[in-house]
Amino acid sequence: MKFAALLPVRDEADIVGQCLEHVLQWADAIYVFDTGSVDNTWEIVQDLASCDKRILPIRKEPVYFSETRLRSYMFHVARQNMHSGDWFLRVDADEFHHIAPPEFVKNCMRKHETAANHQYYDFRLLQSEVDAWNAGEETLKDRQRPIQDRRRHYTVSEYSEPRLCRYRETMQWPVTVSFPFNAGYVARERLPIRHYPHRDPVQLERRCRLRAIMMTDKENRANWSRPELHHWAERKWKEFVTPDNLPELKYWKPGTELPLVYLTNHLRPPRIRVVKRFVHALCLPLLDRLRPRFPLEARPQPIPAHIVEELEGALGDHKTADHETIGLRGNHE
Repeated sequence: MKFAALLPVRDEADIVGQCLEHVLQWADAIYVFDTGSVDNTWEIVQDLASCDKRILPIRKEPVYFSETRLRSYMFHVARQNMHSGDWFLRVDADEFHHIAPPEFVKNCMRKHETAANHQYYDFRLLQSEVDAWNAGEETLKDRQRPIQDRRRHYTVSEYSEPRLCRYRETMQWPVTVSFPFNAGYVARERLPIRHYPHRDPVQLERRCRLRAIMMTDKENRANWSRPELHHWAERKWKEFVTPDNLPELKYWKPGTELPLVYLTNHLRPPRIRVVKRFVHALCLPLLDRLRPRFPLEARPQPIPAHIVEELEGALGDHKTADHETIGLRGNHE
């Protein structure tokens, strides 16, 4: 039984080294697709891959991020080396598994449970931390420090989606869905993940600028349901800054346990779960044969040349994340 991570990245030079070293603590293979970074993300990935063969860079190509076309393509690449009974995970560079997935499968999932949703602990960028940044009390050099030492306040997310799944050779993940059809019988417990999407003002402002440009493409917008309500549509980075007096804000001290969360809003009603357990136990091979397959010629959606140029012009002048500034390796765990 092996564990494979599917990791798309884009302009994550400030954290991708920490992310990869964290995932290497439990993964047997990490497949990385760079969707067009203009910072040193790809160089960091390649440097670490030269030291650890479990890191498998797929390629760097300017494509739009997509839960369907990109994720399914990466799965199709990775499945060439997977066997029934292995596990695979959707992973992002700003996610750190608080319980290692192999440990979670062993201790938190029942044998008939073959898929798990995530439980996000969303670590926030506070207004006081922005003020400290503006005052020069924190700078780009602080990116050498582990991210959990820099951002310690979080909120618990009720939103949850599939992240971990047991592989079977007949399963189908075409370009039209964000996870394989009949992926697995969903576990009651969620996989706890520390989530760091907003790490400092420079990173956050760049991310909003990137997304604003990419969302101007009509075809890309069509890939999102109600794109105007999605966080990708927010252009003002300060909208993501959290006030220090937010009532639901909690504090975590690195090295201690996070309070476990037992939300169940990701589960279907009991009567439906009974039917699903029967279906997943007996009918999956038949259902898999009826599902659409991944087209062998399918690829992620390319970013048009004029938008690539716009992104390079808007982001290329902020190449702050060189190897010396961020520290390629660090004592982050």
